[in-house]
Amino acid sequence: MAEKAFFLGKLAPELIDVVQRRYNILRTIGYMQPVGRRILAERLELPERTVRNDVETLRQQELIAAESKGMSITPLGERLLEELSVLVHGLKGLDSLEKILSAKLGVRKVIIVPGDIDSESLAKKELGRVAAFYFNEVIKKARTIAVAGGTTLAEMAKHIIPQNREDLLVLPARGGLGEQVEMQANTIAAKIATSLGAGYRLLHVPDYMSKTSAEQLVNDPYIAPILQMMRSVDVLVHGIGDALEMAKRRGLSWEEVEILKKTQAKGEAFGYYFDEHGSIVYSTPSIGLKLDDLGKIETVLAIAGGKGKASAIQAVTKAGYIDWLITDEGAAWQIAKDLKLENRVLG
Repeated sequence: MAEKAFFLGKLAPELIDVVQRRYNILRTIGYMQPVGRRILAERLELPERTVRNDVETLRQQELIAAESKGMSITPLGERLLEELSVLVHGLKGLDSLEKILSAKLGVRKVIIVPGDIDSESLAKKELGRVAAFYFNEVIKKARTIAVAGGTTLAEMAKHIIPQNREDLLVLPARGGLGEQVEMQANTIAAKIATSLGAGYRLLHVPDYMSKTSAEQLVNDPYIAPILQMMRSVDVLVHGIGDALEMAKRRGLSWEEVEILKKTQAKGEAFGYYFDEHGSIVYSTPSIGLKLDDLGKIETVLAIAGGKGKASAIQAVTKAGYIDWLITDEGAAWQIAKDLKLENRVLG
C-alpha cells in the first residue's frame, strides 16, 4: 500500500497537501480533544478559514464530532487515522527512506514517524506513541529489559499499552539522580513496568560521579546484583543526544566540554560520546550498562528525533550497536541530505 501511495502522489501531487493537512488535523484533534477550532489553527499554524473548511468536511464524514466544549475524534475517525498513517507514510516516500537508511547506517530496522519534533509541538507525542507500539513488538519474548532516561523515552512511557506481563522485569539502564525526576531512568522504568504489569528494580545512584565513587559503588551489596541483571537483559531501549547539549545537561566541567569540542563529539548515548565516525571520544564514570555489554543484548532499540539530532544519530548508529532505530522525518531527511541520499529516495 505504501508503494502505491508513493506513485499516487507522483500522479496527483495536488492531492498530497490536502491528504496530509487533513491527516494532521485529524491526528491533532485526537491528541488535544476536546479542542476548539481557533486553538487547533494556532497549533497547526494554519489559516483559520482553511481549518474551518477542513473540519466541516471531517464532520460531514462523521470522522469528528463538534460539541460546545470542542471537537473530538469519533471511533470511525480513529480507524481511518490508523489507515491514513500508512498512506501518508507512502506519499512521503518514508518507506523507501527507511530501507535506504537501514542499509546505510547499518541498522537492522529503521522506523520513521511523520513530523519533526524540533518544529512541531505534537510530533514528540507521535514519536512516543509509535515507539511504544514497536517497543511492545520487540519485548514480546523478552524476560528482562533495560531503559535509559530522557524526554523521548519519558514520552514513550506514557503510551505503553497496559498488559499483564508478570514474567517481565524492567530495569533502569543507568543511574539518573540529578536530572529532572520525570526524565530519570528510574522513573521511566517504574512507569513502563506499572503499565506492563511487570516487576522492576531501581538504581538509586547519580548518573554522573567521580571514577572513585563509581568503583566503590559497583561492589555495593544492593547495587551489584542489579548491575549483574542489567548485563543479561534481552532488550535495551535508549535515546540519543547531541553531545554538547548532553554535556551541559549532565553538568560536565569546562575542561570536559573542551575535550568534546576538540574531539568533535557529535552524539551521546548512556554516558558515551561519539564522533562522526562512531568512535568513542569520551565517557563519563557512571553506574549502569557499559558499551561492552551491548554486544550481548539481543535487541538494542534507539529512539531519537528532530532535525537537530541528525548528526548525533549518525554518530551513535555508526558505533554498530543499534538494532532498531525509531526516528522522525525531520531527522531522517536531514540524514539523507547529509549522506547525499535524497535522489535515491525521491528519484
